[in-house]
Amino acid sequence: MVCLLAATLGLQAQSYKLVLPEGIPADAAKVLEQRFTQMLQGSGITLADDGAPLTVTAQVVSRVETPGSMSQTALTIDLVAKAGDVVATFPVKGVGEGDADAWLRAVKQLLPRSKTALEFVEKLK
Repeated sequence: MVCLLAATLGLQAQSYKLVLPEGIPADAAKVLEQRFTQMLQGSGITLADDGAPLTVTAQVVSRVETPGSMSQTALTIDLVAKAGDVVATFPVKGVGEGDADAWLRAVKQLLPRSKTALEFVEKLK
C-alpha cells in the first residue's frame, strides 16, 4: 500500500526543462541553473530535459559604466521566468569589472527563498 501511494505521488511530480537566455556569460548561466534548481527543490518539481519549458528571459534595464582606469560596470536586469501562464519577474543588480562580472554578481542576487520565488513555485504546483 505504501509503495502504491509513493508511486501515485511520483506520477504527480512535475518536471520542467529550464531554458536560459542566449548570450549571457557561461558562469552566470551556471548560477541561474543552480538558483532555479534550489528554488524548485522540495516542492515536488524537478528539472528534466523532457519536461515542460520553464523559460527565463533577461532584459538589461540599465547599464552604467564608471569612467577611469578602474572602471566598473553596473547592470540592472529583469529576469522573467515563465512556465505556461505562470510568470514571475526577478529584478537583480550587479556591479563588476566588466559585463561578465556584473552579470555574475547580478544573477547571484536571485534568492531561491525570496517571496517572489516562493510565490512562483507555489503557482507552478
